[in-house]
Amino acid sequence: MVKPISQTMEKTEKISTEVKILAAAEEVFLKSGYDGSRMQEIADLAGINKAMLHYYFRSKDALFERIFEQKFSQFFPKIQELTTMPISFTEKVCIYVELHTNLLRQNPYLPLFIINTVHKNNDFVKKMPLLLFSEFAKSYYTDLAANKVKDLNPLQFLMSVMSMCVFPFLSKPILCSSINISDQDFDTLMNNRPEEIKRYVRAILMP
Repeated sequence: MVKPISQTMEKTEKISTEVKILAAAEEVFLKSGYDGSRMQEIADLAGINKAMLHYYFRSKDALFERIFEQKFSQFFPKIQELTTMPISFTEKVCIYVELHTNLLRQNPYLPLFIINTVHKNNDFVKKMPLLLFSEFAKSYYTDLAANKVKDLNPLQFLMSVMSMCVFPFLSKPILCSSINISDQDFDTLMNNRPEEIKRYVRAILMP
């Protein structure tokens, strides 16, 4: 059955409005950070009133969760694919570093939002495919048995790698202020960050 033109137009208009809202919200989050962002500012940038914004997204948390889902719907499948690739554990970790750092360069507000949200709402954790870490651990033990990596605690190692990826973005205001660098200089540092982390990864894992 063919839908009436009015229904099709209404659906298209709704999608268009949501796209504008999400684009505006992402721009505001990037500029002001999650805590500094205001729904009114997002509504203004999207060209709608605040009541319309709340019709589509009841809260700032709900709005950001949609953005989070969009970003990680692209990121996590790549990580899932990475865990099954026929390459060494060291190579997998190096590729993970590239993917994670690039994601954060494009969305530097993500780490702080995730930390704040998880502390307030444990249900948010359920949306993250945490079993991927166990898949990485399996790959580590396979290479350990073949004497390709050093004997260490894989959980401690993976936490360290994640910290090396995330910490600069969490501490950007402190870093920029303490060493007196601009946003552009910081981005240059982050552009070189993956290679720096990968040097540590290879050195730590070398048997």
